[in-house]
Amino acid sequence: MAAEKAAEERARKRRLLTLAGIAAAAVAAVVAIVLLAGGDDEPAGGESTTAEAQSLFDGIAQSGTSLGDPNAKVVLTEYADLQCPFCADYATKVLPELVDKYVRPGKLRLELRLLTFLGPDSERGANAAYAAADENRMWQFVDGWYRNQGTENSGYGDDGFITELADEAGFSAERATAAARNGSEFKPIEKAQGEAELHGIDSTPSFLVGPRGGEGERIEVSELTFAAFEEALAPYLE
Repeated sequence: MAAEKAAEERARKRRLLTLAGIAAAAVAAVVAIVLLAGGDDEPAGGESTTAEAQSLFDGIAQSGTSLGDPNAKVVLTEYADLQCPFCADYATKVLPELVDKYVRPGKLRLELRLLTFLGPDSERGANAAYAAADENRMWQFVDGWYRNQGTENSGYGDDGFITELADEAGFSAERATAAARNGSEFKPIEKAQGEAELHGIDSTPSFLVGPRGGEGERIEVSELTFAAFEEALAPYLE
């Protein structure tokens, strides 16, 4: 068990590589380490609880990929991969405070763009999440995924996993699994990838911030903590 947790910690600390060939090699190395450890996979973000997700997003407007007041003056757009451990860190450690301090009071609106740098499970999850967006339940679904994130491309994002998350998020599990298998109807992954390329985004998580209706600009944070994001957002929220 100790060997498995040590292997997981090394995997989480390595820098995310997003070029296809390099990413594939890194994934293979991680899987090999886990197999040698001989233990069962454990969720990276901890077990999902429906109550926590409901409490976090309850009463906040959702529309497709947006979370928060559509009239908020500032918009923060995140580019993420559901298999990215750093994205899970942001979602579980930073996002709740951003929601409580800025989104809930109407100061900030969040936008989410899911990419698929890391492989098949990323693509299945993103397609299911975009299907959830059509029912305004994307943020609950994504929250559940991060809390139960498994080892990259181990096949954990199967129909059973997606069905359970869809049920917890409160949208159609049948539609979620169909989207995971066949892709989303309006190809939002391709659209998000195009936007990412336009802004020179090649790693996750990456962020744009700007005024409502504006294009936004890249922001860099020194670390994935609420304090770092608060400092980066301060000039826009003044």
